[in-house]
Amino acid sequence: MSGVAGWHPGERIIQKKLGLTDQVTLSYTMIHGDLPPEHAEFYETCLPFIPITTLDESGRPWGSILTGKNGEKRFARTPHYNRLEVKARTWDGDPLGDNLRLFDKVENLMMAGIGVEFETRRRNKFAGVVSKLNQSGYDIDMELLVNQAIGNCPKYINVRELEPRTQRKPTVIHDRRSLLLEDRLPEAIVDFILSCDTVFIGSSYVAAPEDREKYPSHVGMNHRGGLPGFVRVRKDRRTVVLPDFSGNRLMTTLGNIETTPLASLTFVDFDSGDILYITGSAENVTGSAAHDIMPFQGTLTLIHTTGFVFVHDALPVRTKGDAPPGRSPYSPPIRLLAEESSISLFDGDERPEATLSKIKLHDPHIATFTWTASKDLQILPGQAIILDCSPFLGTRKYQHMSPLAPTSVNDDFIRTWTVSSSSSEPTRTFSITLRYKPGGALTSILFNIAQKIAEVRPELLDDATPLNMTMKIAGITGEFILPESLSLPSVPVNRELVWFGGGIGLTPFLSMLEFLQTKRKDEDLRIHFILSTREPNILLPIVFNIYAGNERSNTESKIRITLDVFHSESDPVNVNDLTVPTGITLHQHPKRLEADYIQSMKEDLAKDKKLYVCGPAGYTELVLGELVKAGVRSDEIHKEGFFY
Repeated sequence: MSGVAGWHPGERIIQKKLGLTDQVTLSYTMIHGDLPPEHAEFYETCLPFIPITTLDESGRPWGSILTGKNGEKRFARTPHYNRLEVKARTWDGDPLGDNLRLFDKVENLMMAGIGVEFETRRRNKFAGVVSKLNQSGYDIDMELLVNQAIGNCPKYINVRELEPRTQRKPTVIHDRRSLLLEDRLPEAIVDFILSCDTVFIGSSYVAAPEDREKYPSHVGMNHRGGLPGFVRVRKDRRTVVLPDFSGNRLMTTLGNIETTPLASLTFVDFDSGDILYITGSAENVTGSAAHDIMPFQGTLTLIHTTGFVFVHDALPVRTKGDAPPGRSPYSPPIRLLAEESSISLFDGDERPEATLSKIKLHDPHIATFTWTASKDLQILPGQAIILDCSPFLGTRKYQHMSPLAPTSVNDDFIRTWTVSSSSSEPTRTFSITLRYKPGGALTSILFNIAQKIAEVRPELLDDATPLNMTMKIAGITGEFILPESLSLPSVPVNRELVWFGGGIGLTPFLSMLEFLQTKRKDEDLRIHFILSTREPNILLPIVFNIYAGNERSNTESKIRITLDVFHSESDPVNVNDLTVPTGITLHQHPKRLEADYIQSMKEDLAKDKKLYVCGPAGYTELVLGELVKAGVRSDEIHKEGFFY
């Protein structure tokens, strides 16, 4: 039997805003009025902790971590189909202790929780009221009367193997439960939020008097997951931005917020055990207003922080071993806020077209695609172009799950690719150099087309316009650009650059090099380019061709490049097959880039240089970490990564 009589007013409002009313009209029947047997067993045997929501004396929701004394499982039991008994222990700073003291002061002390088994991605939710409570210091013995229960979507859970941590010392670092108007979140707290890949969101529904009988008040707790940094913080250092990804479309959390605009966020670090508790006012933003805040995100929630607590070393479980979490294949790339990046967007109806005009196959897995735009574009060296590929790929239909192609669920057919060509003036021509990505919705098609053309109509590689392959240009973005003094041809400089490029992460450096060779070749400029690649015999000729392109001019370039190439022993550089241009000194390293090499640069890095790092996550983490150890301030390093 359903635990609710229908969707409450807030849920109906958000469902209507998102055009979901017809699809979920009867989906409320999925919500049980008690604990199904499999849920009861789940809470009893599978969980070392349960995130829960309670309200403080002002009615603000707070998230808490309900757990046994030593992080062991079986701290909860279900003696009856609608009762959950818990013997738990809390710690200083967790809001639960204070909120439970309202038990004798309110008619119904509402509570909701979500159980997440991180090893298996199982999760279930419940809501109800506290029916019995015995609270002594940090120890809590209570009974919950459960009146709502539902199995939940596992899509965005990052897999972790957890183990108890008995030796810990929870320490309150910040306890600011009521912020003043001028208060801001400390920078360290903002950094903590940006490092997390998991957050628990609490909400409440306070029924209007006329709705109380049919739609009783309740609280809710839910899980949100993604890549580290998927939750953003606005520049006011008070407003947290939580994107809403494609899910089961019930919209219970967002529905609560529509009626009662409050929410809590609880961020957990599974390695350090640190926990950040946030509460605040909340607002759902949809459509164009959401895009204005977070480009290409159609729905999001803003939480304006009114209180927060940060506790170090609190979580009684930790990640087992050193293995990284298993990322959910459904998590979309990180979307930055419009205010975070240098981004220029075109309105939907005014987006210029890009027509494929040329293809250069460097090998079956790496190619350069050149496009012609229908209007002039101003693209700085190192910037990226945002392409709307829907005219090419069609319209995405809703799928809740897609085991064979999980990334397709949140695929909006928007692609952001670094431009590998360069122009100092507004231009209608741009190139992108891509690596074939197995299963990639677009790269698979582009490479298949390129290879077919090479076999059947090779003349179309030099002029692909007869194919009439067009996309829309959504915008231009990126702050991974040359220093202003180098970007302006009229400003004299004498500067040294250090470029770290991992694999196809060399693409912004191709654009920068072409610009410098075109506009700054008369300057005594020194570039130390450290390139890590599995395909040195493919990527090096691209670099050499860009540098040598100016040898056809009347004056020789004064730019000098030291190129250190790290590659596998099984794929050595065929020096005899390469023409290394005068002005480039090539050094081979048949191994991975390692920490000792970066540390050997320590003395050289202390000089006035501009450092750039671009590559996949593991590569950039290594380089950035070692540069900081070598004495380089992190804010002095220009960095660009791949958020997938």
